Amino acid sequence: MNWYERTILPRFLNSAMSRAEFTKIRPKVIEQATGTVLEIGAGAGHNLPFYKNVSKVFALEPSEKLIAIAKKQNCSIPVEFLNTGAEQIPLADNSVDTVVSTWTLCSVKDPKTVLKEIRRVLRPGGKFVFIDHGASPNFLIRIVQSAFTPLTKHFTGNCHLDRNIEELVKNAGFNVANIAHSRERFRPLIYNYQGTVD
Repeated sequence: MNWYERTILPRFLNSAMSRAEFTKIRPKVIEQATGTVLEIGAGAGHNLPFYKNVSKVFALEPSEKLIAIAKKQNCSIPVEFLNTGAEQIPLADNSVDTVVSTWTLCSVKDPKTVLKEIRRVLRPGGKFVFIDHGASPNFLIRIVQSAFTPLTKHFTGNCHLDRNIEELVKNAGFNVANIAHSRERFRPLIYNYQGTVD
């Protein structure tokens, strides 16, 4: 981890992910969580205030600085922070009821391994709820996304604009219960995927 990733990136991510557009969406995702929850890429803990009807949250985040910020968030639910990446989740098989991911699959180093780990820790009948941005179905926009990603990922925490999130989730063996897609009006390179799988 270089100097930028240690010092500047956590502040940038905390600021970027606290924008009103994200805060508006978070409750709709988090309200689907039940039981024991694992949140991957918990970041600065912006989801934590929205957890209500759950018993415990495991907040997995590789950045110590973001965890320090997250610990200051207001949360009425017991939270245990796991300072690691999602490629090797330090939880037992079939140990959580819900896995939550908000704008994380776009930036993990190995999404296939992460999704395999999510399947491993989910209990039978558990669910995986997520929102992320990724590849646009528009061919021309997707070309631009792929052109920009090698440049921007170094400054945005490895965020890939061109990952097909739905395809990755389905190929990991999840049954997609529902998924919605949306574009951001004034940000043509941002295409969102929001879904629940079991």
